Amino acid sequence: MKHFSFLFVGASVAALSFPALAQNVAQPQAETDMADNYGGDIIVTAQKTSEKLSKAPVAISVVSQDSLTRQGIDSAAALTSTVPGLQSSQNGFAIRGIGSNNSFSGYSTVATQIDGIYDPSAAVLTLGLFDLGSVEVLRGPQGTVYGRNATAGVVNINTADPGKDLGFNADIQYGRFNEVRARAAVDLPISDAFALRIAAYRQVDDGFEGKYGARQNYNKTDQAGLRVNSILRLGDSLTWRLSLNYGENKGTIPLTYMRSRNVYPDADIAAGVFGPIQTIYDEVVNPGQDLVTDNQMDLKYYAARSRLTWQATDALSLTYLAGYSVLKNNGVDAATGVFTQQNINRRTETQSHELNVNFNSGRFDLVLGGFLYQDKQPSGTRLLHAGDTAPAPFGSILTAAGLAKVAGTGNNITTISGVDVVTSYRGQGTKSQAVFGQGTYELAPGLKILGGVRSTWEQVNQRNIELVCPGDTITLENITPTTCPGIPFVYALTDDTNRPEAKFSNVSWKAGVNYELTPETLAYASVGTGFRGGGLEATGNAPQFREYQPETVTNYEIGVRSSLMGGKLYLAATAFNMDYKDLQVSSIVLNPLTNQVSAVTTNAATARLRGIELETIIRPTSNDRISGFVSYLDAKIRSFPTASDNLNSGSGNYNGVTGAFGNLPLPTNVVRDVSGNELPNAPKWSARVSYAHIFDLGGAGSLTPSVDFYVQSRTFSDIQNYAQSRRPSYTKTDLNLRYETEDGQLSITGFVNNLEDERVANNLVTVWSSTTANYDPPRTYGVRLGMQF
Repeated sequence: MKHFSFLFVGASVAALSFPALAQNVAQPQAETDMADNYGGDIIVTAQKTSEKLSKAPVAISVVSQDSLTRQGIDSAAALTSTVPGLQSSQNGFAIRGIGSNNSFSGYSTVATQIDGIYDPSAAVLTLGLFDLGSVEVLRGPQGTVYGRNATAGVVNINTADPGKDLGFNADIQYGRFNEVRARAAVDLPISDAFALRIAAYRQVDDGFEGKYGARQNYNKTDQAGLRVNSILRLGDSLTWRLSLNYGENKGTIPLTYMRSRNVYPDADIAAGVFGPIQTIYDEVVNPGQDLVTDNQMDLKYYAARSRLTWQATDALSLTYLAGYSVLKNNGVDAATGVFTQQNINRRTETQSHELNVNFNSGRFDLVLGGFLYQDKQPSGTRLLHAGDTAPAPFGSILTAAGLAKVAGTGNNITTISGVDVVTSYRGQGTKSQAVFGQGTYELAPGLKILGGVRSTWEQVNQRNIELVCPGDTITLENITPTTCPGIPFVYALTDDTNRPEAKFSNVSWKAGVNYELTPETLAYASVGTGFRGGGLEATGNAPQFREYQPETVTNYEIGVRSSLMGGKLYLAATAFNMDYKDLQVSSIVLNPLTNQVSAVTTNAATARLRGIELETIIRPTSNDRISGFVSYLDAKIRSFPTASDNLNSGSGNYNGVTGAFGNLPLPTNVVRDVSGNELPNAPKWSARVSYAHIFDLGGAGSLTPSVDFYVQSRTFSDIQNYAQSRRPSYTKTDLNLRYETEDGQLSITGFVNNLEDERVANNLVTVWSSTTANYDPPRTYGVRLGMQF
């Protein structure tokens, strides 16, 4: 089936493009601007009005499709080193150190917009990025224009528009681990009023990690996508853009490693005393990983996104944005050998509607809008096998009790099955409504003031049924919503299907001033706020962990944007200070109802972030292109005296059996003061430089070598700043060598990504027994053939 679908995509696009072989393809506008104007005149729509990048009074970076292709970026995670402050988190992106440290912590603090439509699912970001016009990354809260869940920033993913001329472009890539990737797009201008762009994507590889008992290798890619974009011009003033999308991901999850393990050589088991900790850094595959048989993801995604624009007058335009998406999850999200999460027909639906009015009359610019959004999970089931671990010598008690799944010997950890948790979805989700306005007024030539406000009302519900049973008793074949198969009792059963919804509201605002120091240079200062929506958690949790409130942020920012040398040199500098209140923090706590640990979200922290970001794009000669950034970030918890101390909290499962051996229990739910600690995913220093030089081969085409170099300082993966969860500093170098024919129709590119072969951890979790990790891909290399007609 896999090979059939690969051939089908290729044959379909080839058939559609056959009559177009003698024509020129229209490039996406943002890519054309990037190539021709080198940064200064790139048109962005970040504030829902068109403006030049060099005149946008906001911290924004733009990545074109050309840059994405050159750097081999085909996933959201790979974007994270391309612009200042952007990192990965467990439920999307993190910006300037603000992001979620596990996948259970609600919506991302970085709002992801695809063609102007908000999409909350991190799973969608695992699908390939293909046929894009550009990616715009806004840093800092965007509360007035974008609203909820944009406290850290916004990532706008803009897919390519249909071209005005008949055309075709495609590439096929072969690389390490038997990677095969094919992408193609065809422009079909049906008439002067109607045009189509059809794009397809397919990527497979063998995975860069072994099977270890599973049916397939870990970290295996198996993705496909199809998109049809159309533009219909209804007269001179009305334009309708419609994008229909399908994507699927049937790859496999990452392999989990035990990066380090803890030992307590002087523990007093009888007295329930840990004693001094000794950490052994001897990385191995996580114990029990070879017992995992199913590691396959199974995601299917359908989306329709519409933009209808009416240019009523030269000064007035109205835009109606509408979107609908369905994400079906029928696969594995995680399987570590201790912890497994599987989905059975789990369905997530989103819909959104937004009406914007743009008014531009001389000295006054204004955008007004109304917004309605809803997401819900109306059906489906999640099966969670929540195991547990214990370090030496405490693991010997679990072994003696006959609970060990993997019995640790010597200094090795012991694992047990724990519990099975079945969550049946009955409509969990959020509904959000908002009205907003933002405008600028020119007080004097070159001097403008800015003001904006947004009011948001939202309703959140948690309509689920949650069943907790003894571990490893539930399978995909015998699963039920309310009973434990073959067992006359349950640990816990929570029915929240009729639970009242929670209601939250917020008013965000922004004020600023910008001044054109020269016709080429803009300086600005602004202060703005934002918020991340609150949420509900199952009533099976302890009372204090059943609801959390919105987090809020106030951002003070100054910046300079400059386009010099006729647009050949773009310079940007931004300084900021962000103050967070009620920061939503993910913690691992012991649930007293089930005696198991669970991940919860709480409001317990204030934080302060400040820093400087410098960016440049320059073309000193017609054959040289240079870009880069340097970022300094000081991101710290200001006050959080009651953070969970996962490292020094014992296991509820251990305490449940150790008393039978005459021992006292270990302390659980220990807290520690993390005030002054660094935020996760927040490197103090990061920098990137890219350089390309075009060698003209005198009628035989051109040869372009390029290098992309990234470096960042060490970070932590959690707010506790455990030594075990420290990520060291690293560098990453990507090399490309591209040959292109004189007419630009054919090209061949050799590439090496991650030249250093750095082993970079993208997820670290520290508990009392050990620290587990997943890793980014190692060094990859290959060749890419491209064509454009």
